[in-house]
Amino acid sequence: MTQSTTTPKTRRIDVMFNRLKVEDRSAFVTYTVANDPTFEASLALMHKFVASGIDLIEIGHPFSDPILDGATIQKANIRGLASGGNLDRTLDLCAAFRQTDPVTPLVLMGYANPLAVMGYERFAQRAAAAGVDGLIAGDFPLREAGDLLDALGRYGIFMIPMAAPTLEAKDFTSEHPTVGGFLYCIPVVGPTGGPSASIEAIAAGVAECREVSTLPVMVGFGVKTPQMAADVGRVADGVIVATALIDMFQEKLNGDDPQGSDYLDYVADQINQFRMAIDT
Repeated sequence: MTQSTTTPKTRRIDVMFNRLKVEDRSAFVTYTVANDPTFEASLALMHKFVASGIDLIEIGHPFSDPILDGATIQKANIRGLASGGNLDRTLDLCAAFRQTDPVTPLVLMGYANPLAVMGYERFAQRAAAAGVDGLIAGDFPLREAGDLLDALGRYGIFMIPMAAPTLEAKDFTSEHPTVGGFLYCIPVVGPTGGPSASIEAIAAGVAECREVSTLPVMVGFGVKTPQMAADVGRVADGVIVATALIDMFQEKLNGDDPQGSDYLDYVADQINQFRMAIDT
């Protein structure tokens, strides 16, 4: 069994937050579903993200029942599945990305069933070999994830905890060393792409997270505009924008070449608008 060469001192997520702290900047994260609409288009999009100012990429592995997600990401999962996407191909995508980008953190985001089908040990081994840094499993409570946590720990992969208004601190805090990377703060009740919370509610949620965890706090769900992203970046360590950008990209794509310069330039422009607002 080959162990990960990624140690706690060299984990990409930690390095990213250390760098941003020195630069006095908030992290900017986005999300894409693998194979939406094709493997090659996903790879091109991921590299465009980084070139345009994204600090960390969340990669959704396509799944038939994405219960945490709203209509936009549900449709993205359907498109990803239709083009042959699954957990196995998502790991192939991460490995292909790592061939030319050894720095940008990659976090898989999805659901427990595909992990169980692959087997936790095999998944952790493959994910580490593909250059994955963390895992978010929206339907897998930490209290039930002991075997998965142990497997991830053997390969240096973080399990990213999620905090929400409906959860108690014991639901998203753990002494297990694999639970880390950052704390994903969800300030509203509901699926991805739902209503936005007020900045006051977000600030209160971040403060509550900081009271029970020393992890960097990232805020996602309902961040829809550059101005809102900037406001969130002032109270949290980073901001995650997913549904709003996917909607913009899909509207622009409209049957055009997903690897074409017109589309990728549009992607870069939208990312840049959020990036500049966050950094201002």
